Formats: sequence, C-alpha cells, structure tokens
Amino acid sequence: MANLLINLNTLRAFEATARKNSFTLAAQELCVTQAAVSHQVRQIEEVLGVRLFERAHRRVTLTDAGTRVYGTISNAFRDIDSTLREVRAQGEAKMTLTVQVTPSFGSRWLARRLHWFWAEYPEIDLRIYHALPHEQYDVRRVDLAIKWGHKSWGSLHSEVLFECQLLPVCSPRYLRPEHPLRKPEDLLHYALLHEDSYEDWSAWFRAAEVSQPVPMRGPIINDSNTLIEAALNLQGIALGRLPLIREQLQEGLLVSPFDLAIKCEGAYHLVYDEKVSNSEVFKKFRNFLIEQARAGLVTAE
Repeated sequence: MANLLINLNTLRAFEATARKNSFTLAAQELCVTQAAVSHQVRQIEEVLGVRLFERAHRRVTLTDAGTRVYGTISNAFRDIDSTLREVRAQGEAKMTLTVQVTPSFGSRWLARRLHWFWAEYPEIDLRIYHALPHEQYDVRRVDLAIKWGHKSWGSLHSEVLFECQLLPVCSPRYLRPEHPLRKPEDLLHYALLHEDSYEDWSAWFRAAEVSQPVPMRGPIINDSNTLIEAALNLQGIALGRLPLIREQLQEGLLVSPFDLAIKCEGAYHLVYDEKVSNSEVFKKFRNFLIEQARAGLVTAE
C-alpha cells in the first residue's frame, strides 16, 4: 500500500481543483501553471486507477469516486490547518490576524486607517489578502473577511460594518466651462462611468427627477476601485461609494457636482466563524473597524 501515499502538493492540487471546479482557478490559487495542476491530478488518477473528474470545456466536475476522495482530503486538510493554527498561536511571540478584503475597500478605506491600529496595538501582525466580492471566504485560511453584498454567508456569522451611498464624482479638471453643471440633466453632456451595469445611474437620475431617458451607453467596470481611478484620470463621471471616497473629496482630488446621493443596494459586512470571535486579537481589530466606521458616519453628518 506504500505506493498510495501521494505527496501533499499533489493532494493540494486535487483539493483546489475539486473545490473550484477548475484547473485554471486552482492553478491561480496555488501559483503554478494549469498544466502542472492537471498533471498532478492525472498522477492521482493513475495511482488509484479511477477517474476523479469529468472534464468539460473550462470546467471539471467530480465523479462519485472523486467526491469520496475529496471529502476525506478536505477534512484532513482542515484538521491539519486547525492543528497548525493552534500550535502557531501557542508558539508565536507576536499575535497575528489574517484578514480578507476586497481591493477597493482595502486601498480606499482600510489602508488609510491601519496606522492608527498599529500605533495602538504594535504587537499585532495583520496579514491582509485581497479577494473579489464573489470569491468564497475560506475559514481554513482567513480569520476575518470584509465583504460587499446584501446576503448572509451560510453558517458564518456576519454583521454590517457600514452601508454606502452613491454620489456623482469626477476630477475637477474633467469639468468643461462650455457645459456647466447647473441641473442634473446637464450630466448627460459628459461621459458616465458605470459599475457592473447601467442601473445605478438610472436610479440616480430617477431620484433627481430627470424626465428624459438616460442613454444606455458608456463603459461598464466591474470593480469600484478601477471605476474611481478612471474618474480621477479624467475618463468620466462615476457614482462613487461615499465612505470610500470621502478623503479624496476632502483633498479636492474629486468633486461632486451635485449633493444628491442614493443608497447602495448592498453593504460592507464583517464575516467570520463564530469560534474566532473569542480571540482577543480578533476582538481588538473588530472593535477598531467598528469605531472607524462610526467615526466616518459622524464626519459625514
């Protein structure tokens, strides 16, 4: 039976592929090539003598045998990770907390406030990882996730950190004297930048009681960070999430031609496993985030 003891890297390639249903996504997570992951999975199949995946275009699905193997391996990795975390927590001189954030939240809100946290808690090491909003929160690798959305996350605990309003913003250098912005419909003389779809701008114009139809055109960008960078670089007028752009408004890098803001269909949530909530490190960082969020709301008022 010794020949069935497959090395951990190969098992990790199988586990990542099964979890993401994709060789490509597994390769991205493991920082290797797609060909390497595919080769490692085939090695396991050759050793076991069975197919673990049904391969289709850009997607793979587990066979019955693959499902059985995945259940055992994923549980084993979870147990290994849990034990290693416990040992590390006992042996590390410094306390650590692993946090997952979206790129826009990390760069436009969190990064501007971290120096206050470290000034108060220099003994705590934060490990911050970026992930897109739709990517899954993995309780095995992350202690806390800050996610955008308007839903629950299964068995994980979630609480609203703050909600957002959408406000029209652009670089002051983008505005043109020949097209002054005196009333909301004057915005139609400019390029409008859209996040995900045309719906946010349509909702804003409805709130502004603009009767003429909003033209369904202009770039659609699925990342709010890139959206604001485009506005800063004179590409058009965007609807920015107010808590994430407040500093740029105060610094004059962005201006808002109109004060009308509409509520976002979503909020930033703290998402975590209930077990981690007993950690003193977690409590300190959670309290810091909530205090900073409340301070922003007071500033806005």
